[in-house]
Amino acid sequence: MENRNKDHNRILILADFSEGNQAAVDFAMNYLSTEDSKIYFIQTWQKPSYGASMVRDLAPILKDISDRELKALKSDTVKNYHLDAADIELLSYEGELTDFFNTEMYKQYSWQVVFALNDFYNDLQRNPRFKNILTSVKQPLYVLQNCKSAGSVKNICISNSNSENSEAILGPLQKICTNQKCNVHVGLDLNDISVHDKAKLVKLYSSACYDATIRFENLTKDHKPDLTVEDCILWIYNEKKTEFEEKNLFSYFDKWFVKSKGITVGNF
Repeated sequence: MENRNKDHNRILILADFSEGNQAAVDFAMNYLSTEDSKIYFIQTWQKPSYGASMVRDLAPILKDISDRELKALKSDTVKNYHLDAADIELLSYEGELTDFFNTEMYKQYSWQVVFALNDFYNDLQRNPRFKNILTSVKQPLYVLQNCKSAGSVKNICISNSNSENSEAILGPLQKICTNQKCNVHVGLDLNDISVHDKAKLVKLYSSACYDATIRFENLTKDHKPDLTVEDCILWIYNEKKTEFEEKNLFSYFDKWFVKSKGITVGNF
């Protein structure tokens, strides 16, 4: 991976999906945050693509809504976690998240990216447009599904598609497994790594998850444990994601993006 400025531990919380923001913040503060952390909340907004006069009328309103929601989120976080307001930055971004992930501001730094969905069911069709979002992240990605708070994480699924491990995820993983009893499912691409590399990964994850129940599974199969509607699941994705790993998140991004914009179209 290319060198990135590491002056701060930068945590990026995707705040478009407001229903899951509290769980995402709670997770970030409990498991990702360190003394030198800088928290960034990003919310996207877009000018309507119809009617010049409509664009002029709505654009300032949409920007103002985004600014107010981000300020409220910052205020709650400062109050609830006793943070210095200077440690939280707000990013009201005009455009798609894909565009932001390709900006110099994003690419020149190391980030840990997190968002949460207050939804258990994976009932939406995969949408190819989100492949661009997933391939653009290129940083450790944490997705909480059906989690009310960070303390409710009981099931963790990790996708490790190659022989390398992202060191950034081991610290948070160890914190989670130390604080609560977890079931950890590590997906490895057994067809693509050597026996030696597999043994090395097993040792790394077993060391980080020594207080957890850990299973190693074939990533090329359906990498998802049997869960009930009461279960909270944390998906952890390494920096380098394969197409197979990405498709697991297509439907999640569909639901997150569409619901965040208040859009209902057919099954969406």
